[in-house]
Amino acid sequence: MGLAIFNLNRKINANMKSHFAYLIVLSLLTVIGCQPRNTGSAISATPIDSFQLVSATVKDNFAIKVSLPAEYATSGEKYPVIFLLDANLYFDIFASALRDYGKVGLCPQAILVGIGYKDILTMDSLRQRDYTYPLAKAEYEMATSGGADNFLSFIENELYSRISRSYRIDSTNVVLYGHSLGGYFTLYSFLKRSGSQEHKINRFIAASPSLHYNDYFLLSLTKQYKKTLSNSSKVYITYGGLENSDDPSSLGLVHIADTLYKNIGRENLTFDIYSSLDHMDTQFPTFFKGLNLFREVDGND
Repeated sequence: MGLAIFNLNRKINANMKSHFAYLIVLSLLTVIGCQPRNTGSAISATPIDSFQLVSATVKDNFAIKVSLPAEYATSGEKYPVIFLLDANLYFDIFASALRDYGKVGLCPQAILVGIGYKDILTMDSLRQRDYTYPLAKAEYEMATSGGADNFLSFIENELYSRISRSYRIDSTNVVLYGHSLGGYFTLYSFLKRSGSQEHKINRFIAASPSLHYNDYFLLSLTKQYKKTLSNSSKVYITYGGLENSDDPSSLGLVHIADTLYKNIGRENLTFDIYSSLDHMDTQFPTFFKGLNLFREVDGND
């Protein structure tokens, strides 16, 4: 299987089994606690919709789930849309919390679009294919990698088109969220789209992104970020304070933050370190704080 699902580090084999078991248990608890209503239709007004979408770009099939705000059927309003990575693991619990928090004003009401695979075992390998760029170093032992450009094209063209036709979305408020390797893809997408006027996503939330992939390739890529007044895209990046590594080849979180602020600028980037959290603790708080930060930036608080 190569790397542990969420920890791209140089101690691959020692950590892989424990992390995988953790995720399987978490996934089962999520499914048990948050059973969705599954209609099989992309245009139904029920809270949870699901469908399969074959990507011509990636040349694979994706399992898509959509959670609608509680008042969607009666409000007539347009809503922000959030593309959620690793949906096999996170969709049910995030969708439930998003609807409940939105009802009482603790976060924006939004349409949540989960991008998943056939099952969690398939996700384990194919997220490496879809969330990474460039091709992985041989020492990572990834069976496939480097497909981030194709996956981003799938989201912004094929999936976005399907969602925009089927639901009332606010096209000015489109969010991409990912954790760990998904956070890496989220930051890569932000940088990739920084110089483009054609992009659909304009808000990016990256929890504990695996920046050490390929010797901090993505951190180097931030040097090419174009700081322009016309660039309205925003990115929120977080780490847990307990993620600081004893590995002498790893960069400290403060150093990473300083480099990102220097290259991207504070106008478009917010960086937080949650002092008491570890790598597997940042997903939930990052998601909701990011949504509320963007709501404040957009003047909708």
